[in-house]
Amino acid sequence: MLIHSEQEMLDFGASFAKSIAKSSNIIELVGDVGAGKTTFVRGLATGLGIATPVTSPSFTISKSYALPSGKGSLVHYDFYRLSDPGLMSEDLAENLANPDNIVVIEWGESVSNLLPSNHVVILINKTNTESRMIKLLNNRNIAFRDRPRLTRSGLSEARPVTTGERERVEKGNIRLFLDTSKPETILMLNDKKYTHTFGHDLAEQLLAWIHDRLTENHATWQDITEIGFMSGPGSYTGLRIGASIVNTLSHELHIPLKDHHDQTHPIIIPDYGHPAHITPPRK
Repeated sequence: MLIHSEQEMLDFGASFAKSIAKSSNIIELVGDVGAGKTTFVRGLATGLGIATPVTSPSFTISKSYALPSGKGSLVHYDFYRLSDPGLMSEDLAENLANPDNIVVIEWGESVSNLLPSNHVVILINKTNTESRMIKLLNNRNIAFRDRPRLTRSGLSEARPVTTGERERVEKGNIRLFLDTSKPETILMLNDKKYTHTFGHDLAEQLLAWIHDRLTENHATWQDITEIGFMSGPGSYTGLRIGASIVNTLSHELHIPLKDHHDQTHPIIIPDYGHPAHITPPRK
């Protein structure tokens, strides 16, 4: 099946909701980064009558949406960041065991031993900027045993990996610089500059946005070798959120953290340029 647009992917997801009872309530989505997996889930949710907006679970690992019937949920997993699912495997097993649930799994390599043989596999392959080729497989398909697999770098094994991509993923040499001091957020990955205005969604979307820009460069968090941050002055909320992100990344990845003066710090303390506007407590 050839899908020509985002709207057609939404429509396909909505129509697929009607066939779940005849196929399986457990769906594995196989497709490269940006293939449209979450778009499919959005359409699926619409077809199931779920009004809650569906967003990618890339950084929360799973998200759950109650079904209108009041019985069961649509549970959406993304195991991209987990080579070992750990306790999340117990969570997945519990949701798989509930026949009222509809479970969708992205990047399911690390949990393939938990998936039943009758689950549906939807392959989504990019053909160009807008179009996607979709194939449905299950245990009755011979191709099921040989379906394409994806590496955790986001590169399809069905496509040769270039030398440049391999060096970037294996060696890693990325200096990340982040500026959240103004309404327009600035991200630098070496000499590449990205900008975006998040508004009130900065705290919710910033980490996912950085992740997506890394993916575009065939890189992961582990490829970052140094972090820089515009420590101020500027927006109180923006600096507070940005500092939380870079401090956490520096600590978890064990890499140097510098301010915009190229001074190294164990943690970044934002310089707001003025006292924070905090309402004094009432007596």
